[in-house]
Amino acid sequence: MTISSNTIASGLGALMHEYETISHNLANSSTSGFKRRVNAFSAELQRQQRLGEERSLLNGQINAEGAIDFSQGALTNTGNPLDVALEGAGFIALETPQGPLYTRNGALTINILGQLVDASGRLVAGQNGPIVIPRAVPESDLHIDPDGAVRAGEMELGRIRIVDFGRDTAMLTPAGDGCFRAPIDAAPVAAANTRLRQGHREQSNVQMMQELTGLMTLSRLYETNINVLRKRRENTAALMDIAKTP
Repeated sequence: MTISSNTIASGLGALMHEYETISHNLANSSTSGFKRRVNAFSAELQRQQRLGEERSLLNGQINAEGAIDFSQGALTNTGNPLDVALEGAGFIALETPQGPLYTRNGALTINILGQLVDASGRLVAGQNGPIVIPRAVPESDLHIDPDGAVRAGEMELGRIRIVDFGRDTAMLTPAGDGCFRAPIDAAPVAAANTRLRQGHREQSNVQMMQELTGLMTLSRLYETNINVLRKRRENTAALMDIAKTP
């Protein structure tokens, strides 16, 4: 079967998109709570390891639609009382002027108003409004329970809102700084089976070896198809020279 140059060019565009995705994953491999991005490449692309001119091409429809892998990352002990990690599906809800956002990055801190915020200064949503830490309470005296309750001794200061989207999780879109935005028709519910672990952070779910292997595969595919285009151009030029010969 003859594959058109336009099909090859389209496949090369998909390869470049995948390269950008892998590069983004590798750049965030050490970012707490980061969720790797993936592209839904077709089976033709995944099996693209053949030799020869025609057989080396990106046959069929190349699907470069993006998605996010929300699988759990490894948890590491930091000993910081304001670090929390989620065990199980779900997100920490944040309140921003642009609307609610959701994150798995539990590197929390306290702003100048005594409010519990994320690393970028966005308010951590409490069940009954912002969670305020009295100035007299040192961070070392704070206890965050598995259900999100923030306590100083026997006094509950608030409860971190932990939500889940169930099947609608796939509808979340990146909003920057490890946060996600939900569409209007994806309503969050309380995450019934998710627990917080104080003094821990969830690491990125990027698998370095897997990403590096994918990067090498993409490089081989890209080089192979560039060579196919170059050979076709040379053959076309040769045919035109023959046609011009009297």
